[in-house]
Amino acid sequence: MSLSRRTVLTGALTAGTLAASGVPALAQPSFAPAARTFTAAKPARIVVLTPRKDVGDVLGLRDFIASSGLSATVEVREVPQASAMPTLLPDIRASKPDLVVTVFTPLTLGAVGRYDDPDPSRFLTDVPVVFTSVTDPVASRVVRALDRPGRAVTGTRHIAPAAVQMKTMLSYRRWKKIAAVYNPAEDNMVVAVRDLKEEAARQGVEIHDAALPRDAAGAPQAAAIPDLIADAARAGAELVYIGPDTLVASNNNAVVAEQALAHRLATFCSTELPIRRANLLMGLVSPAVNVGRFAGLKAVEILTGAKPADTIPVETLNRFSLLLRIGAAKQLDLYPPMRLLNIAEIVQDA
Repeated sequence: MSLSRRTVLTGALTAGTLAASGVPALAQPSFAPAARTFTAAKPARIVVLTPRKDVGDVLGLRDFIASSGLSATVEVREVPQASAMPTLLPDIRASKPDLVVTVFTPLTLGAVGRYDDPDPSRFLTDVPVVFTSVTDPVASRVVRALDRPGRAVTGTRHIAPAAVQMKTMLSYRRWKKIAAVYNPAEDNMVVAVRDLKEEAARQGVEIHDAALPRDAAGAPQAAAIPDLIADAARAGAELVYIGPDTLVASNNNAVVAEQALAHRLATFCSTELPIRRANLLMGLVSPAVNVGRFAGLKAVEILTGAKPADTIPVETLNRFSLLLRIGAAKQLDLYPPMRLLNIAEIVQDA
């Protein structure tokens, strides 16, 4: 892994990256004749399904579409829970959008299902779909392969490889035990923790599994987060790992940060928004706006007829930002090593 100012570059990756201008630095596609021509009078209709309208993915997507020259309208629908998708999809299908964009793994699975169960009565199968910020679309069976999705579904990943995350964590301090606090009901988190454990074993680091318990109906219990962090501290954990978890990272990041600091535990986050909003120590992230712009590029390729959706590869940005919060470091008496300060973006306390 090579380091440069404000970014951590994962040289082993071959996916697209974003240049300083915010436009993905990709090989130029070989344009085929457009399947349709969109005009100001008859623009392309893009429907975005997202847990929140203000996420960076949506802002970046809108920005790229607006600057692309494509005549398009972007309709953003908030879907806080993936369980709402079955009642929402018939209306979307009937409205006949030209393209659907989904944000995060749960809504993507709710919209398109798994590639080996493409039931048109339950999922979108007659409209191209571009997803953004899906952790592992192959392991989640959203697509068959990253290089050729195999159906009209493609998009962007947003998480640095487990090896790069682990190397970044260990660059701060040689942690011996890391607690992974996560929702086991989210497929992407099961995959993320599995990958973390495999990499930790290679590095001689122990992972304390702190999966949220479930109630009698199988629902994960976010109220158990304080107890899980206290248990992790008693078990000798030194750092809490927070993955791309909607329940833990997105909805309860402040609780995690507060409880971790109370037990003198450092924190590492693999997504941007939690460390921007809560008093977490550090994170290695793909800025969500850039991930959204990258998804916008894929949407434009599909709508202009440049490439068929089922041939557009699923890609990860190969440039990640290291975020550090000095306020948390001071509370923990864990000042960052100078080599990390030289490359990090310092997140200002609110």
